[in-house]
Amino acid sequence: MILNEIFNFIYNFKYENAKQKTIQIAKIAFIDFFGVTRRGFREDSSQIAFNTISELFSHNQDSNLKSSVIGFNNYKINPLNAGFVNGISAHNLELDDGHKKAQMHLGSIIFPTALAISEAYDLSGKDFLESVIVGYDVGIFLGSIVNPQHRNNGFHTTGTIGTFVSGVVASKLLNFNLDDIKNTFGLCGTQSAGLLESGHSGSMGKSLHVGKAIYNGLLSAFLTKNGFTGSKSIFTGKDGFLNSHVFKPNSLNKQSIFENIGNISLNDIYFKKYPFCRHLHSSIDTILKLRINICEKHDAIDKLFINTYNIAAEHNNYSPNNKEDLKQSLPYAVAMNLVCGEVDIDIIDKLIDDGLFDENSTNNEVNEIKELVSKIVISADENLNAMFPNKRPSNIVIKLDESFRGGIFQNTTMIPKGDIENPLQPDEIIDKFINLNPHYDLSNLSVMNNLENYNVNNLMNILNK
Repeated sequence: MILNEIFNFIYNFKYENAKQKTIQIAKIAFIDFFGVTRRGFREDSSQIAFNTISELFSHNQDSNLKSSVIGFNNYKINPLNAGFVNGISAHNLELDDGHKKAQMHLGSIIFPTALAISEAYDLSGKDFLESVIVGYDVGIFLGSIVNPQHRNNGFHTTGTIGTFVSGVVASKLLNFNLDDIKNTFGLCGTQSAGLLESGHSGSMGKSLHVGKAIYNGLLSAFLTKNGFTGSKSIFTGKDGFLNSHVFKPNSLNKQSIFENIGNISLNDIYFKKYPFCRHLHSSIDTILKLRINICEKHDAIDKLFINTYNIAAEHNNYSPNNKEDLKQSLPYAVAMNLVCGEVDIDIIDKLIDDGLFDENSTNNEVNEIKELVSKIVISADENLNAMFPNKRPSNIVIKLDESFRGGIFQNTTMIPKGDIENPLQPDEIIDKFINLNPHYDLSNLSVMNNLENYNVNNLMNILNK
């Protein structure tokens, strides 16, 4: 069975096998995750999830196994519920890391799973990092196998493949043998879920995919631990995941897609700078460069043309109704960043308070944004589309009105800020952390330098001070 190579990799990989660069990136990814999740806990979706869990499980909070709810200092609940809430908080800001070929967000799945079990069982930092690296590698490998077909079929890879990834991380930390790993994988496959419509329709369901992927991955592992069995052919079988969710039956070239297992790919992840869908980031980078030329002459703009690849162009919602809608809207992302400069979570919240979703507003910035949105024309460019996913190109052309003699400004971004070819530097990750958590004591983060030498309970007690 071809999947045995994956299972053998999960079983055999050790912390000592990892390159130092990979370990360092895993630590940076953890800092990024922790900062995003800590701030994300304040969002409505996380508060609703937390209150719902408390309502349903209030009689069962005295479990011996407990894990931190990030953002709620020194508060611990059972691992299933902690993983669920932390996953939602990690994803709801649209600021979590990802991988462009796998087309999924990995850190928001991997770290809540790893923390839930590592805290509950008082495991070491080395065990934690070992599982994190395995999770990234397997997740990137599986995501790259199924996409772009899987995404084009309407599935949200972070929810679907994310369920497998959570089960893999849990299996590693619970020190499963090969048979247990296979059972967990099988149970994950039959619970794997997540439809892109949840995100495209502006609902909290997109972040629910992450919470449920973690919950189901952890549940699968604990069921396996107690003797529950799962299908060992769930991924490649006749009625399994690949044939039902990805490819047409019998069209799969199994040998070619499984040849790269074990090549650590964590180094290739991207980090997000802007709280919008990743497909909008190249356009945001481009408009911020053009903003230097335009200054505040927004009323002199006659038309603004966005030419980009197909998936980005599909984010053409000109009438978002809520924050989830807004983060998927290409015209609003461009207009907001042109008017306000680089937009962060606080700016989004202020604009919403000032009437961004209202029919009428007395706020000048809000009205300028809406006026600009009405002048934006979005086009999918086949030449640019051919470059995806290796590049995520966006060309923006601004045509000025007759008061500026119909002048034109234009610029193009091929690779958005945060990709490995155009990376966010470690100090920029810290700046992002500070922006999201301005009152946090950064000296707590010094433990990350020697994460391997802490047990995860002590680590989280320090981070949650």
